[in-house]
Amino acid sequence: MNISRLIKNIYFGKSKLSSKEYESGRNLFIFEGACAMSIFCLTSGPFLAGFASFMGASDQFNGIIGGIPSLAAIAQIFSPMIFEKFKKKKFLLSVLAFFYRIILGLLIFIPIILIKSNERLLVLAFFYFFAYIISAIITPSASNWIVSLTPNEIRGRYFGKRDAVIISSNIIFTLGLGKILDIFRSYGNEYSGFSIVYATVVLLAIANFLLLSNIPEPRLITNKTAVNLKSIITIPIKNKSFRKVIYLFIFWNIGLQLAGPFFAVYMVTGLKLDYAYIMLISLIASLIRIVMSVVWGKLADKKTWVFTTVASIGLLGVCHFLWSFVTLANYHVLYPLSAIIGGIAWGGIGISLFNIQFMFAPEQGRSVYLGFNAALSGIIGFISTLIGALIIGSIGHNKLIVLGLGFGNMQMVFALSGVIIITCAIITNIMFKNHDELIQIAPTL
Repeated sequence: MNISRLIKNIYFGKSKLSSKEYESGRNLFIFEGACAMSIFCLTSGPFLAGFASFMGASDQFNGIIGGIPSLAAIAQIFSPMIFEKFKKKKFLLSVLAFFYRIILGLLIFIPIILIKSNERLLVLAFFYFFAYIISAIITPSASNWIVSLTPNEIRGRYFGKRDAVIISSNIIFTLGLGKILDIFRSYGNEYSGFSIVYATVVLLAIANFLLLSNIPEPRLITNKTAVNLKSIITIPIKNKSFRKVIYLFIFWNIGLQLAGPFFAVYMVTGLKLDYAYIMLISLIASLIRIVMSVVWGKLADKKTWVFTTVASIGLLGVCHFLWSFVTLANYHVLYPLSAIIGGIAWGGIGISLFNIQFMFAPEQGRSVYLGFNAALSGIIGFISTLIGALIIGSIGHNKLIVLGLGFGNMQMVFALSGVIIITCAIITNIMFKNHDELIQIAPTL
């Protein structure tokens, strides 16, 4: 069989799938998600903060680069203009996904190629942003792909199970590689530790590509009208029910991104915690998230994704606010406690925010809705991160004394973030009070 025929069979095969092929596709997406999430975690959070700090990044720069994925999400607005032209999207999705992840793995060569710290950080920011631009472009269609394989009546249970497997595999990689980083750092050879981390990222990127290539692509309802920038902006806004989802994501990203990128920075440069300890606490949070993602999924099937969205977001707001009290004197108590609360919350947030969009977005031209929502949320989120960096920079090392307690610049940002996220949950509950009248359920298989 020649290469062109092989590519045709793999990426442009039949569209009418059997129930067994639907099930096989869902199972493969579980393992694909495990690879994808491990890559994300190994190239973000404490790992990214440590790598950037190794190259001379300040706390402010570290926070801003951590918010780059949010800014890059603006590219999702162009996704429908590209993918709505294709009846078969699998080939382009698989190839672009591979390039996005392999770029992240190749960031390890920056310290070898460049010597000056400012040049290293500039190149790091550029390629990190470029990688997430690709990620943003493929996200709406990739999300639509997995949802098209999952009937509505089993989505809660399926995504709960998928999330559990993804988190379990992520624990193995982050905990193991975090310990390896600590060992190399103790010997003054941190770069070798990061080399092992990024080599793992490259291997996971290859595995992810192979998995995506073997997932069947069903026949999707394509948009019958021409998709342009104007329609991408106006169509979602005109949809009364989806407009509420847009408001939800705006409020959510303001609260989350204000402090989100700075937690890892605070742990690595502020509290100066070991990577292994950070990963151990993350393990606890992840184990809780595994259990709770299944619980939240079943709860969503019994109630609604709106209910789980409001409840889990509100709980995360409490977690962020609690972080404002974490110091060197009490981190051994408050850090694990906040991790437990965060694990419970993220067990619901991850699957709830993903699925609530599909509840309210029509199946035809769905990527238009997802693309616009992600782009707008990304812009808002990155602006929020810049505001967080501005607050941290303007306060500096000064402390605010309240009731005898001292609050540093990052702690104040954490408190503000918590208040905004809790407010988001309250507003969401009010907006979707009569959600049953607005839901546009996508057709089941």
